Amino acid sequence: MRKAALLVAYALVAALPTGCGDDAKGKPVSYQLTAKQNYDKGLAELKDENFIEAIKYFSFVKTRFPFSRFAPLAELRIADTHLARGRYVEAIDAYRQFIRFHPTHEFVDNGYASYKICESYYKQIPDDWFLSPPASEKDQSAAKDALREYDQFISKYPGTRYAKEARQQRQECLRRLIDAELYVARFYLGRNQPKGTALRLRYILENYPGTGNEPDILLLLGQTYLQMEQLDRARAAFERLMTEHPGEFHARRAKLYLDYIARRYGKSDAGRQGS
Repeated sequence: MRKAALLVAYALVAALPTGCGDDAKGKPVSYQLTAKQNYDKGLAELKDENFIEAIKYFSFVKTRFPFSRFAPLAELRIADTHLARGRYVEAIDAYRQFIRFHPTHEFVDNGYASYKICESYYKQIPDDWFLSPPASEKDQSAAKDALREYDQFISKYPGTRYAKEARQQRQECLRRLIDAELYVARFYLGRNQPKGTALRLRYILENYPGTGNEPDILLLLGQTYLQMEQLDRARAAFERLMTEHPGEFHARRAKLYLDYIARRYGKSDAGRQGS
């Protein structure tokens, strides 16, 4: 009886304001007697998108029940809460810390924490919005970071339940990066700087293979080299397009360009190259 009374008193004291600004934001919370009860309260608040209250409960579990099995789970849910409220940098730091301090935890072993790091970067990739410039014109640092994390994740956790979605999101990262590179390439072409266009297009082909954009890129690369009168390189781009993507509409266009080069320049001038 005395132990039960002490527990009740402890809970009542814990529920009082601490004087440290704990209840400065959000609604008041009522802490419970056990780690599980407080953890479940935090989950309920997180589900209802009451993020401040959720963090209060999870932090309480971490502080007051540090040796409970719910303490590391509370750490993980704090990271989940940061992610859910759009605090992506804090989420990434929290997930990394969880992995560092709990390397054998089930939510590390099954790839959950690492996948959530990927997702935190992914959600920072700029979107198209009708009142702002297209996403392809914006900084793509988040897409590059996300691609790096997805590559690491897929390599380490290829058979987990999160792998399929990770691969799909990785493809979207690639698409965003390629769109941005193509925007710059076309910008150079529109400013009569075909050399800059060619460099960008070659960069895409070398660094982002297998994305499905190769026919567009090879056709534009061949056209750019043709504009520069680098005939061997133009031929090589068009021939590669026809060889690697024979069923594409662009392959038929490439054949027309090759016929044009043969009629206009013949074989004698094909060796002209630029720097």
